[in-house]
Amino acid sequence: MDSSLAGAYPSRSQAARAVTEAWVGENLYCPSCPSEVLRSTKPGTRVIDFRCPHCAETFQLKSKAHPFHHRVLDSAYEPMIQSILTSTVPNFLFLHYQADQWIVRDLFLVPRHFLSASFVEKRPPLSPTARRRGWIGCNLLLSALPQDARVHAVRNGIEIPSEDVRERWRAFSFLKDRKPESRGWMADVLACVREIRKPDFSLGDIYAFEERLGALHKDNLNVRPKIRQQLQVLRDRGMLQFLGGGKYRTVLLPQPALP
Repeated sequence: MDSSLAGAYPSRSQAARAVTEAWVGENLYCPSCPSEVLRSTKPGTRVIDFRCPHCAETFQLKSKAHPFHHRVLDSAYEPMIQSILTSTVPNFLFLHYQADQWIVRDLFLVPRHFLSASFVEKRPPLSPTARRRGWIGCNLLLSALPQDARVHAVRNGIEIPSEDVRERWRAFSFLKDRKPESRGWMADVLACVREIRKPDFSLGDIYAFEERLGALHKDNLNVRPKIRQQLQVLRDRGMLQFLGGGKYRTVLLPQPALP
C-alpha cells in the first residue's frame, strides 16, 4: 500500500482509512461483474465507500491491523437492520493489513445476499452521561455467517485469481432475488450445516439446531419444515446431495489453490 498517504493525517485510524481506501480503489475489481474497477464514493457519503461503475453494486470497507474474528464494530443498529430488510445494505470488504509494512495480509468479501438480521448484534445504549446518550450501535457477527459467505481475494498476502473470486461470489447469487427473510433462513441453515463439520449428516444432526434457528426466526412456528425446505433448495443448487433416508452429503465449493 502507499504509505506516503499516511503522513497527511494526525491519527493512526485516519491514516489507515486513507491508505486502505486508496489501495482498494487502485487494485480491487468488482466480484459481481466483469468490471475491473471500483469507484470511490464522494467524501462524506455514509455507509457506502465504493460503487461498481458497471453493475452499481455497493461496498463498505472495514480495515484492521489485526485479523478479523468473531465480531466487528459497526455503526447505528436500527439503520443497519432497515438496510437489510429493504435490501439496500452494501456488500462488505474486510481488509487485514500489516501495520509496520503497510501491506495487505488478508482480504475477504461478504456478499450482501448473505446478510440477515442474525448477522447484526445490538449493543447496549450509551450511558446518560455520554455525549450521544441513548445512541444504540451494533456489531457485525462474522461467526454467524456460513464459511461460504467469506469470499477471499487475498489470503496470507497472496492474491486469489479474480476468476476464482467471481466464481465463489456467483455460487450463491441466486439469493439476491429472494426476500430478506428467505435469505436469512438460507444463510442460517447453511451455517448450521457447515457447523456439523462432517461430510455426511442426517436430519437429526440438523434438527439439533432447531432451538437456535427458532430463536433467530421467532415469527416462524414451523422450524423443522422450514429447515427441510432450505435443505431442498441447497440440494437443487448442487450444494448438497440427498442420499435417501434423511441422509445428506455436503458439496463444498473448492478453495482456490494458492501459488
